Amino acid sequence: MRHGAVILLSLSLFGCAAAVRGTKGTVTIESDPPGAEATKGPRKLGVTPTRVDVERSGITQVTLSKSGYEDHHGTVKKRMNPAWLTLDILTCVIPVAACIPVIVDAITGAWYDVDDKYIAALKPGTPLGTVAAVTTPTGEIPIGPATTTPATSAPEMSESERKAAARAAYLEGIKLQEAGNCAEALPRLEAAQKLFSAPTHLLHIGQCQNANGKLVEAAETYETLVRVPLTKDSPEVFHQSQDEGRKELARIKPRIPTLRVQITPAPSSLSSLVVKLNGNAVPTAVLGIARPVNPGKYKVTVWAAGYKEAVETVDVGEGSSKAIELKLSK
Repeated sequence: MRHGAVILLSLSLFGCAAAVRGTKGTVTIESDPPGAEATKGPRKLGVTPTRVDVERSGITQVTLSKSGYEDHHGTVKKRMNPAWLTLDILTCVIPVAACIPVIVDAITGAWYDVDDKYIAALKPGTPLGTVAAVTTPTGEIPIGPATTTPATSAPEMSESERKAAARAAYLEGIKLQEAGNCAEALPRLEAAQKLFSAPTHLLHIGQCQNANGKLVEAAETYETLVRVPLTKDSPEVFHQSQDEGRKELARIKPRIPTLRVQITPAPSSLSSLVVKLNGNAVPTAVLGIARPVNPGKYKVTVWAAGYKEAVETVDVGEGSSKAIELKLSK
């Protein structure tokens, strides 16, 4: 009698979806364009494309956020799997003991399949409370107050208040920079630039990015600086900042290394391809390209449906050109 009960219980658990395939499913979250931060409530899921495990039960709502785009809110699709439900019902031949699968799977939601992919098309826009970029029709950044989208209906700062706040932030940043503390100086200088765009701000932002090892970002800041339209009536310090920016841009360009990541099989033949560089998503469009990167150590992770995850690390020094190839295997 006891052996019969054990056998019956074992057979009942065999039909339990929770015991066989677990209570979570894996979904690949993608966005167009990639590089959006995915969150589920307060929990950070990673940067798209990213793979995450979600509960089969309940509703899984995700939010995708990316600079220059509106926040996207959506729900991961889940569907009842009729095969598991039928198997649970068939094993429920006598009350309680053999009906354990029905009870467990009903509680855990193990009857449900989680869609293996969630894709979101992001809409261009500026999320509330962020600073919007100000450009001229030619793509140049003008000098003057930055445009903001207020998070609340509170009155905006007057131009005089904005200039005064920018000046205070700039002076604090310069003091920290001169003391050799560019890590803390940079946020002050960036705040000054957001409040009031000026070549002097851009020059010192680029210098601090350079000092912090962010050569790619520094070069882009200098590129922005040299494109600022100035006239003969512009302050002399603005012309001096722009001239210095040109010199520093010429010095920094040869120092920027490149990294080429190649994948076998060809990316176009792979499904649900996820490539990450130090945990950050890499758009498939840049694979095979000698991409400018900052000096440092990089961990490249590649995964695709039906293949094992491949991982490589590489040290990239200033002015070097590195290439790595990751071969996926099943």
